[in-house]
Amino acid sequence: MNLSRTGWNNVIIFSVMTMILLINLTNERLFSTVDHSDIQTSSTQLVLGEHAVILTLAISDRVLIERSGRAWQISPAELNKQLSEQSLEQMMMAWQQSVGLLQASTIQIEGLKGIEVMVELAGNPTPQIFTLFALSDQLLVRRHSDESWLALPTQIYQQLIPPSLTLHSLTPPSLTPLSLTPLSLTP
Repeated sequence: MNLSRTGWNNVIIFSVMTMILLINLTNERLFSTVDHSDIQTSSTQLVLGEHAVILTLAISDRVLIERSGRAWQISPAELNKQLSEQSLEQMMMAWQQSVGLLQASTIQIEGLKGIEVMVELAGNPTPQIFTLFALSDQLLVRRHSDESWLALPTQIYQQLIPPSLTLHSLTPPSLTPLSLTPLSLTP
């Protein structure tokens, strides 16, 4: 081929532009920026929602866990001996990352007493209320805000409510439970 110097420059410029375009198109297909592990189908949902920041978590009006800077404080103070700061952090991470299968909206649980958990989130003026029902094969979580039910593996229950927080031994009858403002749950 007999091209002038400017002709060869144009050939090089167009071939480099073609290569850049080719690399960009194949890069999007090969290395997609969408993380498929974070995509939630309509049948699975996070318990608290995406990017939720927990401020306080109250368990059956007996245990109150509050964010204090980057650490967590638990009330009543006697529970500090039972739970380390690391186990409190793991408990809060379990609440933020737990994913459950969305269940039918009409689940009837009779004769089972659940554990009520109230969670205050940053940026949300009303606390979210959950009722946890530990069954033999799964953990059912009733989310009161949208009246939905989530099913989680039974092992998650011990991460959401650590065994050292057995609610039977938390508050002796002589002590009064923590005062939390009750919410009206009637639709």
